[in-house]
Amino acid sequence: MDALEQFKELERLAAGNNLDADEIRLYLLLLANCRGSRSGQIAFTTIKSAIGREFSPARLGKACKRLFMTKLVVVTSPFPESMNEETFILSYSIPPSGKS
Repeated sequence: MDALEQFKELERLAAGNNLDADEIRLYLLLLANCRGSRSGQIAFTTIKSAIGREFSPARLGKACKRLFMTKLVVVTSPFPESMNEETFILSYSIPPSGKS
């Protein structure tokens, strides 16, 4: 994965007001979490700890949908209707340079 290309794509989307703060923070967290590979897993408790205590499952769902629509992240684990915040683990992949 070319990190510079990923950041350029993020900058383009953020500059065009296509992404909000939650989506940018989540994308950067997921990018850092996968440590150079194109996929990863992260616990919701870790996401909430990094982004903020007020970050809810509903906000996670919205941010994941927007990141998918902009072709930055693909969630590979089923997203539950009702999430157990203590045990939910988000599995995801990051397509190269915003490609689906």
